[in-house]
Amino acid sequence: MSIGEFARSTRLSTKALRIYDRIGLLHPAVVQEGNRYRRYRIDQIRTGQLIAMLRGAELSLTDVRLVLEDLDQDRSRAITRITLMVDGAERRHATRKLLLGHIQATISEGADPMFSIKTRHVPACRVMSIQRRLNASETDEFAREARTVFAQHLGSSEPGAPFALIFHGIVDADSDGPLEAVMGCPADTQPTDVIGIRTEPAHGEAYTTITKAQWAYPAILGAYDAVGCSPEVKNRTGRRLSCREVYLADPDSINDDDLVCDVAFPLAQR
Repeated sequence: MSIGEFARSTRLSTKALRIYDRIGLLHPAVVQEGNRYRRYRIDQIRTGQLIAMLRGAELSLTDVRLVLEDLDQDRSRAITRITLMVDGAERRHATRKLLLGHIQATISEGADPMFSIKTRHVPACRVMSIQRRLNASETDEFAREARTVFAQHLGSSEPGAPFALIFHGIVDADSDGPLEAVMGCPADTQPTDVIGIRTEPAHGEAYTTITKAQWAYPAILGAYDAVGCSPEVKNRTGRRLSCREVYLADPDSINDDDLVCDVAFPLAQR
């Protein structure tokens, strides 16, 4: 088949087919010498149709390649991979829906806010500390690692304050913080090569408590916006401590409807 015939049969453009040939995703059966015309076999049509559908589902070229490689080796592996992709797409849709609901509530007069803002006083506390520069995709693994290291260092001692992540800078796909993990510790706890010890000063803070579903990115942006734009925070201008997530539970061990953490903004001194 010519490239034009193959394009019509697979619902792929000739431009896309040339790109897929160049990157090794779908080679033509023959490239004629001299005129460089591409010719495809009829038994390649189904592969082309699958690529068109996977791209229509907004899968990256990398993910399309992985599905095709799985399909070549073991059909059940391809099915499992697509199942995981469906689950991921559903989670991403749910988190975007939560964030859009918050935005809708903030611009609608008389709408009920999605997040309840409270304030509290936090006493000074001696904390274990690990600080890293990392991007958003690395934060979950860093938090797991820090929890494990802190727990091992405490041994049988109880933490003096819950595990928290303190954002001393922007942490996203392009910016790397820094990000600090802390947990309260007894007065006799000593630093190690990995763990620093410092005192977190007493402060007031405004916060909202969120579920695991609301914690997932990008839904959590709504909680940060709600607290950061609240009158409690905006009316206390001046230098303040960095915003933070104070954990009530390990996200890996709870369900989406369970409470996971407080998104907290320390208040500036009056």
